[in-house]
Amino acid sequence: MKIGQIEKLKSKNINYSEFVSFWSVVDISSSLFRKLPKEQQIEILKKVTDKYIQMRHSLYSIYSYSPTTLQVGKDAKAHKESGSLGVEKVSSMLESFGYKNYNNENLGTFLSSKSKVYIQADKKGKKLFRSLLKNGKIKFAWSKKKEGKMPDLLFRNNGDIFIVEHKHMKEGGGGQDKQLNEVISFIGYQENNSKIHYVFFLDGIYFNLFSIKLPSKINKISMQISNIRANLKANKQNYFVNTAGFSKILKML
Repeated sequence: MKIGQIEKLKSKNINYSEFVSFWSVVDISSSLFRKLPKEQQIEILKKVTDKYIQMRHSLYSIYSYSPTTLQVGKDAKAHKESGSLGVEKVSSMLESFGYKNYNNENLGTFLSSKSKVYIQADKKGKKLFRSLLKNGKIKFAWSKKKEGKMPDLLFRNNGDIFIVEHKHMKEGGGGQDKQLNEVISFIGYQENNSKIHYVFFLDGIYFNLFSIKLPSKINKISMQISNIRANLKANKQNYFVNTAGFSKILKML
């Protein structure tokens, strides 16, 4: 891959091309690509090109490489599916640690069960989660400021209940920052019961920015790091994790 070829990938509207629109499938955006050093750009392009050929060449050989190839539209919308995919990822991780999807709407059975169970609170488990709120087992005050938003998941291990909000991010900016700040506030809440935990699961490479030392210069990242630390210090039963951190929680239970 030559430097001149890389520069062409930075031209205006290049993100509408078939190749660049495919990048969202492998969790890379053109805006993020532009910010990387040349060495990393070359390395990423090698890997993405191999994946592109593997997944798309046979299809495009049939229908031809053209701006009207339908797969482009699907690739461009791949990021919009990340929400439901995130819930499925967390569910899969829970099941790998022996948790069962609780399909019963009986609140008493859920609370007394000695099995490790979970619900997708924003989907099939919504009715059960609302029963928890109605019966005063959980206040979930965060939801009242978010137009009644449900959390993504809730899982139970013995007497401990973990309320999970998952978000996938590869970069910040615009609406993403606003959403991230709202979810950071999620771990700033607590219940009267210390066995109820709020877990913010931040997935994607953006999490790496929070694993560094607090920058001396005040900027967006430093403010987010400060807010995360303040919320966790005030609410020691809560968690802010990535995939490795979430696995660590499950291992220690």
